[in-house]
Amino acid sequence: MSEAKAPNDWPQPYRLMDAQPYWEALSDDRLTFQRCADCEQAVWPAHSVCTHCGASGLSWEQSGGHGTVYSYSTIMRGPTPVWSAIAPYTVGFVRMDEGYFLFTQIEGEPDDIAIGGEVSVRFVRRGEQKLPVFTLVTSDEEG
Repeated sequence: MSEAKAPNDWPQPYRLMDAQPYWEALSDDRLTFQRCADCEQAVWPAHSVCTHCGASGLSWEQSGGHGTVYSYSTIMRGPTPVWSAIAPYTVGFVRMDEGYFLFTQIEGEPDDIAIGGEVSVRFVRRGEQKLPVFTLVTSDEEG
């Protein structure tokens, strides 16, 4: 899976204003999310009020970068030339240890990826933006 692409080939994510701290943290290889001060639930994607209780007391926390595969799909033909260059690739939802779900790319051989599989984050530059990509945790990495 090559990452040597021209900077402007990768489509850039749409940035919601509430998520600006998230994008800034990614630039420093940090994965962040919001937590509600009232109900203590993790909130993602970013909002100005808690999606669980409606409170406005949201703060940013750093994620440990670990989770499990909740669902996934392997893409065999990319929708654009830049995505076609790395096909097949897998995307899916990761249930983060902090209790929120993140839609992301999951690296690994498609036959090795499974629901419930442990993953950890790494950061890749795609165009002008760093993004979180998750890799499978192997048994020799655990512990």
